[in-house]
Amino acid sequence: MKLKKPTHGSQHGTRRSLNGRILKSTLSAILLLLVMCCAIMVLSMQSLTSAILMDNLQPMARQSAKTVEANIHLLADRMVTIAEDSRLLPVVAVGAPTETEGAPMDATATQANRSLVLDHAREVYELYTIGLYDLEGTLIQGDDNSPARLEESFFSLLQATDNLTTDSSTLFQEKLGITMGMPVKQDGSTVFYVVGIYKYDVLHDVLSNINVGKRGLAMIISRTGEVVGHPDQNIVLRGSTLSELYGEEDSEMYSRLTDGETGATETTLGSETMILAYSPVRGTQWALMVEVPKSDYAYLTNRAIGMTAVAALILLLISVGVIFRLSRSISSSVKRMTSR
Repeated sequence: MKLKKPTHGSQHGTRRSLNGRILKSTLSAILLLLVMCCAIMVLSMQSLTSAILMDNLQPMARQSAKTVEANIHLLADRMVTIAEDSRLLPVVAVGAPTETEGAPMDATATQANRSLVLDHAREVYELYTIGLYDLEGTLIQGDDNSPARLEESFFSLLQATDNLTTDSSTLFQEKLGITMGMPVKQDGSTVFYVVGIYKYDVLHDVLSNINVGKRGLAMIISRTGEVVGHPDQNIVLRGSTLSELYGEEDSEMYSRLTDGETGATETTLGSETMILAYSPVRGTQWALMVEVPKSDYAYLTNRAIGMTAVAALILLLISVGVIFRLSRSISSSVKRMTSR
């Protein structure tokens, strides 16, 4: 029986079909492997970026909180020095026995001594105002800016601690300030309270110098969730709260922050992912929080992924040429075998 010799068209079709199958199967395997590797790399890089940011922001938040603590302690030392000045105590009238209880006092000399102390403190320590208050929280002596009566929340805390107390709020007469109070003692008993409102600059200087990434910033939150320190002072003046800025979704994080814990977390604000780190400001009712948009650092990851994808495509094109040459050699061998 005589075999029929394959025609040129059938040989060409067989070769092209074989070439196509080799190219198709090989490129499919390479593309699948490339997509899987890129997906794993993207997820890994995003997770790594979040982990690195949280690991670095947490000690930064703690160190920044210590800086605020140091400034607050400096203000507190000044307030203690003022409260321990004996000129704030009543002056016994001339000729009256100093050791007799209920001895008459020289009101004029007492007022003059107190004015010297308060005026000097206001000028030297950059205070908005400073005043002397009685045991009911009513102003005894001060300037025109001194509140006639202390806020009940602050005064009750001052009475309870009977020691240096810092108000949790920084709002004062439509301005920002740090309110501090210290009892004035005589023979071991509290007889007055000296209360001063420091200018807000001490907090603003610290917060404005904390720069992380392009849009990262630091703020100070009270135990009630109120924003008491922010680079944008209008946010503080409006009495904004943490839930107003970030929504109500992450209530667990809010409770950890206001309870005085130290930590870091990742949360979503609108359509943007934020990395937050927080730490308490010891000696106050505040916590310092650092926020950084993840996208400020994700662009580095995206750039690395893009460069990897470009390199992979170049290698894929090179691989196509190599595979095509290999498939042609295979199909040529098959063609010669078929011809024989």
